[in-house]
Amino acid sequence: MRRKSVSSGLWKLRGKSFENKIVKIKTETSSWGVFKTLLVAFLIAVQVAFLIYLQTSFYYGFKWFMIINTALCLITCVYVLSSNKNGLSKAVWIIFILIGVSFGYIIYWLSDERIFFCRAKKRSEKVLLKAQKYTNKQGINYNNLAVRNDATFLSSAGFEAYTSTKLEYFSSGSSVFDDILESIKNAKKFIFLEFYIVSEGVLFDRLCYALEDKVNQGVDVRLIYDDMGCHKTLTRKAKKRLINMGVKIKPFNKLLPLFAVIMNYRDHRKIVVVDGKVAYTGGINLADEYINEKKMHGYWKDCAIKLKGPAVDKFTLIFLSQWEFLGKPIEDYSKYLNLYSTFDNSSIVIPYADGLEYALPVGKTVYENLISNAREKIYIMTPYFITDETITNLLKSKALSGVDVRLILPSVPDKAYVYGVTRSNAEKLIDYGVKVYTMNNSFVHAKMVLTENAVAIGSVNMDLRSFYQQFECAVYLNDPVIMKDTFNDVEKVISKSTLITQENKMRRNFFYRIFAGVMQVFAPFM
Repeated sequence: MRRKSVSSGLWKLRGKSFENKIVKIKTETSSWGVFKTLLVAFLIAVQVAFLIYLQTSFYYGFKWFMIINTALCLITCVYVLSSNKNGLSKAVWIIFILIGVSFGYIIYWLSDERIFFCRAKKRSEKVLLKAQKYTNKQGINYNNLAVRNDATFLSSAGFEAYTSTKLEYFSSGSSVFDDILESIKNAKKFIFLEFYIVSEGVLFDRLCYALEDKVNQGVDVRLIYDDMGCHKTLTRKAKKRLINMGVKIKPFNKLLPLFAVIMNYRDHRKIVVVDGKVAYTGGINLADEYINEKKMHGYWKDCAIKLKGPAVDKFTLIFLSQWEFLGKPIEDYSKYLNLYSTFDNSSIVIPYADGLEYALPVGKTVYENLISNAREKIYIMTPYFITDETITNLLKSKALSGVDVRLILPSVPDKAYVYGVTRSNAEKLIDYGVKVYTMNNSFVHAKMVLTENAVAIGSVNMDLRSFYQQFECAVYLNDPVIMKDTFNDVEKVISKSTLITQENKMRRNFFYRIFAGVMQVFAPFM
């Protein structure tokens, strides 16, 4: 019997085909969510305005204040230059501090993670060390030097390589959620869910029906959601529905009206773990647009990966670590581990995560290593392309060296200002031989980097926010079947895309270049 797709429903029932049409609609939001957002923004603006007023009052009232203020401003600039921030972030902060000489340095110190995120970071590192004690290491022989080097780096960050894991690639949100719902229906012990966005709608209802049935059977169901990502989409009524069903929920970084650095950090991970036997990750969120039940920005292109086997344990540990970071300690992780079956597959699989507890930006470094080691091809799908000079220069040098470098972007933006910077950055690569495509009438939300050596699939966007300010996750693998599937998917997307050339560049427009240049200043915060 053919299983009904989660993407079927509203649009088909109306007897209309929206295959090639862009239907602009708004995500259903609650009035309380909108009011809460405006209230928080207003209160933060009041705090910033008060700081500016206080500083300028002193500035005009005391002549020595000007001298002291200038000295503190310069000291702060030196401190910024000596920090571990990326080059673009340093430049933006220094411009801001010098322009706002009487208040800029105070805002910077209030935003410094080494000061105001210190306690949370130490707690996160403590939980991370605890989780690493449960990680099993396998003796693996590497036939590919590039893969061995990548695995060595990830191991240094606490992410070990696995084999004996069965993998499956999904080229759309609807297909992966069909599979997720089927796995949930077969759950016996626990279901772990972690998403940046959870939105009420058709998919949410179907998930709730499945989870309610499992809770009634005694299954342990837990959900982590990002409070910023869900502030307009997950109402109090929906949260109460989940709690009354018996689902344990925890918000990450609850949205508060405070001007503090911690409010800029987001849990952007997408994780589903069922019984420790199967795990999923990718670009998907729990919302109807991800299964094309709603056509918010044309066709929504996404991808995901499914794991069955030993590598599932790492996603279990990533989830449990975040759950413990957000609340009371979990005394024993072991009852959630070693529940998998093994499969005849010698391919390398490395689940990994990223966050502020890691010394290096793990997600960014994996992308850099993949690009650096490529000798034949580099295929990238990403909704945003807002990087620093490291990745940009790597892509330029690879294309000039004869490597087939292709970058696939949306043609329909979700945020016009972000898309402006994305297109501007991408179009600069064309002069060096990089092929840039935009998928027709579509929003590309997939996050993938594919080379002849390996592929990385997960939640990590090709932008500075994902690299430095968000908690992310992904899978690095070199399974030949999955790599072929991803390659075929890329080829299919390219066949439905437009190649950006010198003639159809958006940068040909003078005013567009001005707009993109101004918005580039805010790139570290996008």
